[in-house]
Amino acid sequence: MKNYVYIAASTLALAASSSAFAQSNDSTVTQTGSNSDVTVTQGGPDGGNVSVVDQSADDSAVIVSQEGFDLGLPAATTNDSDVTQAGSDQSVDATQVGDGNSSSITQSGTQMEVVSVQGGLGNSSIVSQADVDNFADIFQDGDDHSSTITQSDEDGTIDLDQTGLRQTSTIIQADDNDTNAVVSQSNEDNTSTITQRASNSDAFVTQSGTMNTSTVLQGNISDNQEATILQTGNGNSSDVQQGVDGTGPLDDDNVAFVEQSGDDNIAVISQINERNFAGILQSGNGNEARVESQGVGVSATGNEDNSATIEQSGNDNFASVNQPGENNVYDVLQSGNDNSSTADQSGRSDGGMAFVTQIGNENMSDIIQVGAGSATVSNTATVAQTGNLGVSAISQDGEDNTATLNQLLGSSGAGSSITQVGTLNAASVTQGGVMDMSNVSQTGASNSVTVNQNVAP
Repeated sequence: MKNYVYIAASTLALAASSSAFAQSNDSTVTQTGSNSDVTVTQGGPDGGNVSVVDQSADDSAVIVSQEGFDLGLPAATTNDSDVTQAGSDQSVDATQVGDGNSSSITQSGTQMEVVSVQGGLGNSSIVSQADVDNFADIFQDGDDHSSTITQSDEDGTIDLDQTGLRQTSTIIQADDNDTNAVVSQSNEDNTSTITQRASNSDAFVTQSGTMNTSTVLQGNISDNQEATILQTGNGNSSDVQQGVDGTGPLDDDNVAFVEQSGDDNIAVISQINERNFAGILQSGNGNEARVESQGVGVSATGNEDNSATIEQSGNDNFASVNQPGENNVYDVLQSGNDNSSTADQSGRSDGGMAFVTQIGNENMSDIIQVGAGSATVSNTATVAQTGNLGVSAISQDGEDNTATLNQLLGSSGAGSSITQVGTLNAASVTQGGVMDMSNVSQTGASNSVTVNQNVAP
């Protein structure tokens, strides 16, 4: 049975008779106002579609097309579409092909637009729009997808694609202007959650593996934020938070990038204050990377230009950096297995920099550069461990400190600990033998130490 309905005013209830194995299509339309336009098309071999449209606005348009095949329970509703519009200049285009699909769209305000296409079995989409000039484009192809979209302020844009099986997406856009979210999910059992409350925020999430989880929170303090998440493996988790603290000045220009192509990796990025950048790339399995507390309000003028880049291509590596101060840089490359790198760049340091490269297995590096006062600037720590079982610990407190450690290829069990408190200290350690140990401690000003033990030719 196939019914075509075009309505320009008043209320219509359509119920066609069913055969022993067929169902009727049901359409209810209520209009109040002027210049409203509704087109409802329902069909399929067995019908069973339900469409409800309620308009109390001027110049609104609704197009609903439903085609069901009743592959599920014969007594159950095939496809279900519910549209409610209030305000002016609203537009909805909803298409459902398959069975057990559900679409609920609520619009209030001015100049809202929703384009929704559902094909498959058991998909669900809920859209709520308010205020001015919001747009949502939803495409679901496959089975048992779920999407929930809320746009409660102005100029929000959402483009959501879900294919495969059992994808879940929740997008909330609130406050201010020009928020944009693009989500693409394929394969099976991926979950994406995006909350945008700041001006000019962008979020791009692509998940093409299985059982990946992504969370993006962009708060109501920062402007011009952007988060890009790409997960192509299985069981990966990413959590990005930008501009969620109001203790400092306005937060601007944060950028976060996460790419995970292995399995069971974890990435966490927290950017609180101004102009921070964090990039995490993990292509192995079981790796964890954390960039936390970038730009916490320790300065009255704000905390600027923090940067952290982590790349892990091996398995079961761990990297973590805490950067609540200003102008810190942390760069890590771990390509072996079971390596660990931690860094803490905090206090009032303006130029603390840490570069850690570990190629091998079971290396450990711990860098702490903490400022003790307003004169704390220009700390630099460079650690390169190529081999296995290297251990490095560097702690710097003061001004213009430099520590360089290089434990060469083939080193086994080599360990070095450098502690510098004061000003203008410099320490350099190179170890290329087996079971080497070095311990350097400097307290005072203008000290310099160089240690060279059994360097390989």
